[in-house]
Amino acid sequence: MTKKTQMSLLKIGINNYYKDRLLNILSSINNVHIKTKEKVLSGKKIEEKDPFFGVIKNLRQGLDSLFNKLNINENEFQELKKIESDEKIEFVVKDIPELVNKSLEEINFYTNRINELDRYVANAKIELENMQIIKSSYTFLEQFNLTRESLSEFKNLNFRVFITFKKNIENFKTLFAFDAFPNVHQTDELFPNVYKLEDRNTFYVIYPKDLEENLRERINLIHAEEVPILKKYLTPDTINFTRINNEIDMINTTLSKYEKERAQLRDSNLHKFAAINEVVQNIEEYHWAEQQFEKISPDRLILKFFLPSWKKKEVEQLLLKTFKNKIIINILDIPRFHEIKEIDRIEPKSLEEVKKTEYSLAVNEDVKQEDLRSNTPTIMKNSWFIRPFELITKMYGIPSYSEIDPTPFIAFTFPFIFGLMFGDIGHGFCLIIAGIFGGIIFRKKNVGKFSWIILYCGIGAALGGLFYGEFFGYEEFFGIPLQPIIIPIPLLGPVNLYNPIENIQSVFKFALFIGVVHINLGWFLELINYIRQSKKYLAFSNSFMKICLLTGGTYLIFEYGINLTTWLSPTTFFSPYGPIPLPPPILLVIVPGILLIILKPLGKLFRVSYLKRESYGALMGEGTLDTFETALSVLSNVASYIRLLALALAHIALMISIQALSGLIQGEGVLFEILTFLGLILGNVIVILLEGILVFINTIRLHFYEFFFKFYKGTGTEFFPFYLDNNYSAITFRVDFEKDLISEEIEKEFETKKAKEEVDKAISYIKSKYFKS
Repeated sequence: MTKKTQMSLLKIGINNYYKDRLLNILSSINNVHIKTKEKVLSGKKIEEKDPFFGVIKNLRQGLDSLFNKLNINENEFQELKKIESDEKIEFVVKDIPELVNKSLEEINFYTNRINELDRYVANAKIELENMQIIKSSYTFLEQFNLTRESLSEFKNLNFRVFITFKKNIENFKTLFAFDAFPNVHQTDELFPNVYKLEDRNTFYVIYPKDLEENLRERINLIHAEEVPILKKYLTPDTINFTRINNEIDMINTTLSKYEKERAQLRDSNLHKFAAINEVVQNIEEYHWAEQQFEKISPDRLILKFFLPSWKKKEVEQLLLKTFKNKIIINILDIPRFHEIKEIDRIEPKSLEEVKKTEYSLAVNEDVKQEDLRSNTPTIMKNSWFIRPFELITKMYGIPSYSEIDPTPFIAFTFPFIFGLMFGDIGHGFCLIIAGIFGGIIFRKKNVGKFSWIILYCGIGAALGGLFYGEFFGYEEFFGIPLQPIIIPIPLLGPVNLYNPIENIQSVFKFALFIGVVHINLGWFLELINYIRQSKKYLAFSNSFMKICLLTGGTYLIFEYGINLTTWLSPTTFFSPYGPIPLPPPILLVIVPGILLIILKPLGKLFRVSYLKRESYGALMGEGTLDTFETALSVLSNVASYIRLLALALAHIALMISIQALSGLIQGEGVLFEILTFLGLILGNVIVILLEGILVFINTIRLHFYEFFFKFYKGTGTEFFPFYLDNNYSAITFRVDFEKDLISEEIEKEFETKKAKEEVDKAISYIKSKYFKS
């Protein structure tokens, strides 16, 4: 483990009055992982216990509602240009509640203004629609020379104008038939060139005044709306369309003004909205962090957080400089390779030193302490060319603080195994090109990391194609015949992978050999884990014996075949000094199997510390089960690697099929050549996409189930620094006053009885443990 990934736990004791300033400073460090409290409430229990949680929830809902009204997506904030420090919106507050109130004021101001503008826009649209109805209707009435004088001629009759949707016109004609209802009516259907609304029809009705109630019933049935005949739009000679058009233009101008103001409010304040969103996110982070404080007295708090060990001195000096004697700091370095508990760090220099402190940071010995490594976050530090494979490691789980990060190993094994199943030089180059383009275009996203994995898989595919002699399904590279490459392999001798269809047996043995090496690598990493955790006996009795069992079984089968008689017969080794008799080769499997069973009970007999708690029977049973489980699982694990051969053959068979299909195209000339070429391109694209996905999934499966399962748990927590965004906002917590010495002394006099009892208990414990006479 490098110094960059070594972690330390800091335990901070501070007055409740300074907690917001402390969090503000920790966020500026951007390298602090706050330790989560063991008891975490959820759902309604949080709101019942902490009403402020509901306030923050309402704040978030109010902001989301504002953004929905303005059609703002948070992704837009990422595209905004960065601003200078003096341009950031500053929030100077006393504490978090005041910050919430300020944020709420800003949100309510813009929400109220948007609601007001929306009402204006809605009213303007209604007015505009009414004027358009009037214009449409009056244009229709103009065909009948409607004037003020013509309206005065109706004495015993009523003249009414209505508008309805086109779908209701057929019902209108039925309801207003003369035999059913004495009237004269006309619709605008007969005037196609007249200005009219797209989905509505205008009509007028002339009827006897005493049939008013009858008319109202029929109008309601067709959902018609009356168009008022206003004298202000009529002149003695004609209809005043100039006034109508002027009013429509005026409404459009007003509507445009409101919509422009609404759009301007959104666009001109986008940086401010980004700042408010940033502050609300920070409030949520602050509130979560505040919940991680432990209260030890009415005004005394403790906060625990992890940070890289190389940073601890700098952070300690910063906190002491800021809070001076108002803070107590306890630092515990966390080793990766042996167990450590908080109680291990209670080492005061003198009893007087404990008495002088305002409160104790000691750990109660009655409380069961867990190994701190189980909660310590992990920083994954890998080279830039290995880093993309962290994406695959995280799919399985984050490495715990005390185990090996498998990313550097899969950075080599993953492309290699992928290449053996997808061996083709041409297809490998295609993946390399695709990976480069994807990595450049999506370089800041996970898609970019995945693209680099595709690039490495392309290199593996090109290497596999070199072994198999494949270039887009052909055995030549731009006219140059590809030559076989002989690979010397232990146990197998020289191996020729060229043209796997004709060398199935060689490729089959090679696939099994790769499986054995890959599985043994997993057990070897388990062995390293045991050694680094000071469990060397388990490294020998468990991991090493499994490696011996698998290696011995592989040698037995590859060297002697599947022949029970040969396995049980003694053999002879011919050395330069003469023949040396050897025991039956079956012992290569039997001896490691027996040792797997008996070594753990022997470890208890030899007083190995971490085996003392178990009984001999339990250890013997565990060893027996482990041996049989290993023997059975090894067979299935190694057999899984036969898919390297199967998918390699499938790849070659698909390419042969595509070449055969393209050969079915008959003809001559340029068109024939173009069709053949396009057919080959389409076929290769299909193979790269479909089989590429299938091979990638199988490569992941081999790593997750056959490799990771041997040594990797992936139950860790990723290092997530407590950080408050400050791209567009600046939060400053002011201190209205500093407590003087007299105030602090008075405060101490009024501390609760419970707090004093805790201090006395801590002093008694330390005195009895460290200052025994």
